[in-house]
Amino acid sequence: MLESWRSVVSRFHGSYSRFNLIANSELRAQSDKIQKQPAAGAYHHFEKVKHYTCSQTRTTMSGQILGDRYQVEKQLGKKSGRWTLLAKDLTNQELVILKLLFVDEETEWDDLKLFQREAETIRSLTHPSIPKYLSHFEIDLPKDGRALALVQSFIEGKSLEQLLQEGRTLSEAQAKQIGKALLAILCYLHGQQPPVIHRDIKPSNILLTPRQAYLVDFGSVKSFATRDSTSFTVVGTYGYMPPEQFSGRAVPASDLYSLGATLITSVTGVHPSSLPRKGVQVDFSHFTNLSASFVDWLTWMTEHSLERRLGSAQEALDVLEQERLRNQTPEPVKKPIDSKIALTNTPELLEISIPSVLGQTQLRIDRQQITLSSKTLGFSSSRAQSARRQTITKLESGKQPSSIGSGNQITIFAGEQKFELGNNPSLTDPELAWLAYELSTYLKLPIVKT
Repeated sequence: MLESWRSVVSRFHGSYSRFNLIANSELRAQSDKIQKQPAAGAYHHFEKVKHYTCSQTRTTMSGQILGDRYQVEKQLGKKSGRWTLLAKDLTNQELVILKLLFVDEETEWDDLKLFQREAETIRSLTHPSIPKYLSHFEIDLPKDGRALALVQSFIEGKSLEQLLQEGRTLSEAQAKQIGKALLAILCYLHGQQPPVIHRDIKPSNILLTPRQAYLVDFGSVKSFATRDSTSFTVVGTYGYMPPEQFSGRAVPASDLYSLGATLITSVTGVHPSSLPRKGVQVDFSHFTNLSASFVDWLTWMTEHSLERRLGSAQEALDVLEQERLRNQTPEPVKKPIDSKIALTNTPELLEISIPSVLGQTQLRIDRQQITLSSKTLGFSSSRAQSARRQTITKLESGKQPSSIGSGNQITIFAGEQKFELGNNPSLTDPELAWLAYELSTYLKLPIVKT
């Protein structure tokens, strides 16, 4: 359904050097010719809407019917040629959100690119806490060119920004609840292939209802792909934008920084840019009476350095739910005297060999990767399992069900893979505690007990 929209973007890009899509009569004639041709594949044309004058469109839209079905109720927002409108769908009397992008000689290529990307991203997502894509159409404007319209579901709620403007702040319990809800959304977005990065999490883009929190406004969204991960347009909102986005780069952990900054503002009532700093780190400790674990978690979320920041939404959610201090280390556990498990621990390598009746299971973690393999009578009994070490996000320890009952098991989560120790042979309770401690200290991950 976005094919003709892509055509508009493509034609605009062709004349980008002078930002003059509409003024170029030859290009306009070509544009009209292209618009009359049928779209390819499963996509359809933009619906053509009757012409409006510039003044009618940009100053008196209330009451107008766009796309032959959406009656404008009021304007919700306006910035840089982009309008957000509340409208009523006359086919079912339901309220919807209309996002308009006016395309004229002042429109920049990046505006078109981001608007198209928002439509394609919203259309591809299905999550109860994200607006739903409904439709799109195109409006012809003789004097101003044209406008592209994106239709999304309306969410009746109040933004976190509105609450702050009313002089209200969140309690620690409320901030944690919203944090967990947003992290669940980010787990979904970052779990897409490729991961979807919002890039503009802030109080105005979080809507609250009595039962749910929503993440809205995907106008800055970007899919994270290796081939263009460092060539992004610089987008975001000052104060909530992580340092790497100032250089045009964004990764999933960038959304964690923005969420952390948003929650800091929600409990302090102070914009991040107005808070004091210790070096490059925001210092909010004197503005609130928060628990040590929550202060530590918020600080961890907003670390200036990506290497020191929480690495994934799932890891951030786990740490928040555990209420664990970042620098808190487990009590040292020594190897059980009667254990036959061999362990090598150096700065370069952690290797664990667990003997069985006919062979052994070996876990090896070095600076580059994690590998789990097993041998029977000296021969590999199955294909080795491996993943990049950087993808390791979680360490679980506890009893797990098996075909012969329940047994002690350690599970290391790396990306979408699980590396499991203890299936065969089973670990004793002392061995479980010892290996969990060694892995936790080596990987610098908390032990999640199951």
